[in-house]
Amino acid sequence: MTPARLPAAALPATGAPSPTDPLLDLAGRLAVTGTLTDQVDTTLPLLAEQLHATVTVFAVAGSRAAGVRCWPHDAGWAEALRQGFAASWEAGPMTLWFRRAGVVPALPVEEVMSGWGTEPGRVLEHGGRVLHRLLIIPIARTGATIAAYFAARHEEPFGDAEIALARRFQPVVVASHGRFLRPPDPALTARQQSVLRLLAEGRTVRAIGSRLGISQSTVDKHVRDLYRRLGTQDRASTIRAAQVRGLLDGLVGEDWQDLLITTDPHPGPSSAR
Repeated sequence: MTPARLPAAALPATGAPSPTDPLLDLAGRLAVTGTLTDQVDTTLPLLAEQLHATVTVFAVAGSRAAGVRCWPHDAGWAEALRQGFAASWEAGPMTLWFRRAGVVPALPVEEVMSGWGTEPGRVLEHGGRVLHRLLIIPIARTGATIAAYFAARHEEPFGDAEIALARRFQPVVVASHGRFLRPPDPALTARQQSVLRLLAEGRTVRAIGSRLGISQSTVDKHVRDLYRRLGTQDRASTIRAAQVRGLLDGLVGEDWQDLLITTDPHPGPSSAR
């Protein structure tokens, strides 16, 4: 007979894990997923189940591809979430706190900012009801780019046992996601980064020089340095190499636009690159 699944509050905090330990389940499943998209889609529903959350969200800020991915999969609500979340996450107090604090243990939003669920710009709704409770699970900070999971529900506060469980999940997810959420390599100088971004925007050498206030010969030197450092020979391959290495978005691993908001209500491995 298969052992009954323990409720989240009854999971053992220490000692040998049980055969149905969700931590082992998650770790094993993440070990065989080859893209961050698949890892996120594996983690979101499991967090929702174990934390009794109405919705769970993976969000990135500080990147050109900043945005969200949510469970249950709902492209319409994800877009509304992105818009409603922007004031607090993409350029607000939650982002500023995260950039200062880094990857700290999971904690309720009220320990980070006041007015959640009541003040303008700090209200999220799902199913026509306000999500008053939000648990933040920081995952990565690489420069200005940050990533975290969020668990949300309408009224009932997250209890101590649920927060403790989220903190047990956190290192498993940080470790498994870490091969994707790492600082870009090679590190570039501020000037090289500026030239690279302008190249990616399709600007000419002359336009780049005018924008940065430097000569065309200096721009040419920076471009040659980029080719050498990235092992490329032309603009197109340089931009692609920079994208793969995270030099444009601050994170690496795959195309972040695939990871974030999608119009496919049931994204699978075919959506990852």
